[in-house]
Amino acid sequence: MTRDDVQARVHEVLALVLRLPRAPQQPLVRAEVPEWDSLSHIEIIYAVEESLGVTFTPEEMTALDGSAAIVAAVEQRIAA
Repeated sequence: MTRDDVQARVHEVLALVLRLPRAPQQPLVRAEVPEWDSLSHIEIIYAVEESLGVTFTPEEMTALDGSAAIVAAVEQRIAA
């Protein structure tokens, strides 16, 4: 799976969970998206885990504060 594939999947998850009209074309940062609250954060992380077949520790979950961080973390998991 390429970085573009991972990014596209993460952005699809974000669009679904945050109820965006379409998948974002640019990276999103949690602090800049009002809909990305604590509950939706958990939903996003679990949906990414399920969609991409990876798991994150609770510590990692709290550090994943934007789509770029999520993509990077998924790439690390896939490469491991």
